[in-house]
Amino acid sequence: MKKKMVSVVMCTALMATGSLGIAQSAFGEAAGDFAGQELVIAVEDGGQYAIFYDNIKSEFEEMTGATVTLVGADNDAVIAECMSKSGYYDVLTMDGPLIPQYASLGYLLPLDEYVEQSELEDFYDAAIESVKWDGQLYCLPYLVHGPVLYYRTDLLEAAGFDHAPENVEEYFEMSQALTDEANGVYGTIIEGKQCSEAVSQLMDKLFQFNGELISSEDPTKIAFDSQETITMFEYVMQFYNSNAIPEASSSYDNGDVQNMFLQGQLAFACNWPYMWSMVNDEEFSKVIGKVGVAPQPGANAVWSWSFGVSPDSDNIDLAVEWCKWASSSEVIAQLAETFINPAVRKTSSDIAVAAISNEADAGALDGMNQSLAQGIAPTLSTNFGELRTRVALTLNRITTGEATDIGAEVAECAEELQTILDEAYE
Repeated sequence: MKKKMVSVVMCTALMATGSLGIAQSAFGEAAGDFAGQELVIAVEDGGQYAIFYDNIKSEFEEMTGATVTLVGADNDAVIAECMSKSGYYDVLTMDGPLIPQYASLGYLLPLDEYVEQSELEDFYDAAIESVKWDGQLYCLPYLVHGPVLYYRTDLLEAAGFDHAPENVEEYFEMSQALTDEANGVYGTIIEGKQCSEAVSQLMDKLFQFNGELISSEDPTKIAFDSQETITMFEYVMQFYNSNAIPEASSSYDNGDVQNMFLQGQLAFACNWPYMWSMVNDEEFSKVIGKVGVAPQPGANAVWSWSFGVSPDSDNIDLAVEWCKWASSSEVIAQLAETFINPAVRKTSSDIAVAAISNEADAGALDGMNQSLAQGIAPTLSTNFGELRTRVALTLNRITTGEATDIGAEVAECAEELQTILDEAYE
């Protein structure tokens, strides 16, 4: 769901990571029971989190007696193995929106009978909801993220503001007040490009106005045709009809938001946690030391990366133990501290923030953790990508002014969305 920047410095730092000292108690009786077994884990090829887990897998191997191999694979390669029922991959790395597809095809093992409810209580609610589908738990998350609010501390201070916007009204008003077109600075960008990234950002706004795409009460129904959706789009168009955003925002996505913010051209930017490392990198940023991080006003969508188990694995119990260990409080705290990314566990949030000596990094992580605490996991479907593509069209039609009757455009979109969703249940 996000664009990633993996720097040589980051990878080098991860390769130097030493033992995490994970307590034996993370396993209890499971420790040492799997001697001689080999666990094969499908991971994002070249991904920074795959490198992180590859560097600490020896802790898991020592405690279980098993051998762990992480194999870089794209979605097509994983699907091919799942279709063949080869059992080659014991553990699958899952991008949240793909969970319904994998689960519906029988490519993921339901974990409810393997994981006690008490083991889930330390996870943020949205983190667990992001890995459920059709009422069942299919994965355990190691990463849950969503766009957070980056803000220019120097511009806010100069304008007399002592806090980041805390509600949608303040966000609009402060964006207007901080726009300085003469110096090429705008309040923010509300993305309007016809693409999936812009729709991911739109989901935040939809939740801020208590709307939904798919009904959380009845996942067979589209909830988009609502007054909440109309009000949300009317709010978006307040920005487009003022000077608070660049004129070309209807053609922008989060890459444009990133670039303009790093060049000092925006007071606010809603973007993924990955951008924090770029904010503080001289190669990319002109705003080093001038940026804070806060949760978006009121609510935001959250999206997950997680580990799930192939039902065709010959090592199901071992695979489940990996999922539990990889999402344990100690491991998640280290991951959050290393990447400055929100921790999926409540205890890990406090541990990670306390472990960071750099005040700016600690503040950024705290803001990200607050974002997760208020976050909402969108209701998903097996064809969520198709739904997102259709919403992207309506978003662009409204922000370009092609559709001027917002209510009619939303109703037409919702009707087509329902047709698409119905196909998922045929």
